Amino acid sequence: MDHETQQPTPPLDAEAMARRKFLGRVVTVLNIAVVGVLAVPAVQFAAAPLKHRLKEEWLDVLGDDELAEGETREVAYTVAVQDGYQKVDRKYVVYLSRQDGEVKCFDPACTHLGCRVKYQSDQHRYFCPCHGGVFDESGKVVSGPPPKGLIQHPVKVEGGRIYVSRMV
Repeated sequence: MDHETQQPTPPLDAEAMARRKFLGRVVTVLNIAVVGVLAVPAVQFAAAPLKHRLKEEWLDVLGDDELAEGETREVAYTVAVQDGYQKVDRKYVVYLSRQDGEVKCFDPACTHLGCRVKYQSDQHRYFCPCHGGVFDESGKVVSGPPPKGLIQHPVKVEGGRIYVSRMV
């Protein structure tokens, strides 16, 4: 029978050890570079919403003489917004109301689940057809499931025009 004897591995000399250390450092630097190249865009993507600051913009929506005392009317307007790499026109609708000389602006979204309310002029109320929510002329909840009144937007009247504030 042949018995092969295993020879112990000779210890590495100083030059081989230096080469291993050097290659280990090169691999570490390459790994850090790869992680950095991948991490920078990911961090920029995650932080992008923090860089975008909302600002208040006053939008001209209606002539002051077009809203009579005691009247509530639906007003549509368009806003140009930046959507990715292009500007697009977004259409919005609000309710303007003039009561006792004061102009108020209400968002048409029900505060229950966001359905669009309709103003019923014969009953002087806003009605949500989805779940029966009812709001009075001042936007307060009268009945139904809505947890709070209609959202009111700031309004100003200047130079014969009615302006509504929106955060863009």
